[in-house]
Amino acid sequence: MDSIDLKRPVMLKVVMTSEFRQQLTDEAEETISRLDMNLKALEEEGNVQISALEVNNPDRASQMKKQMEIDREQLYRMKGELDWKIKEVRNVDDGAEVPFRIVEGSVQIKPGDDILEKMSRTEVVIENWKVIEIRNA
Repeated sequence: MDSIDLKRPVMLKVVMTSEFRQQLTDEAEETISRLDMNLKALEEEGNVQISALEVNNPDRASQMKKQMEIDREQLYRMKGELDWKIKEVRNVDDGAEVPFRIVEGSVQIKPGDDILEKMSRTEVVIENWKVIEIRNA
């Protein structure tokens, strides 16, 4: 075998622009709005179901209350994380490079290659969704 392809992490970095910041903020705020709707539905539907169960099956009603609380806490936690991300994004200066995501890439290796060099983290830098630089390819 002369060579083999291996998987490696590739860091996707973004050059912050006002347009990108606005897009990230809008997406996060839309997700927060959906989480708020889910919280409202959880409360309304859960309370109706619990009321119905309390008479005939109090143990099941108690379990449902506990599960509702777990679900509610998870939704609030997700909401808090999104609020934090919005604040964080708003504080990044235009032109600053920030890590965005890690994606999977491949690299071809062959006998004689320096494995550490080949497997080192490659970075792809984007600005407004366009690739502007590839580092350590």
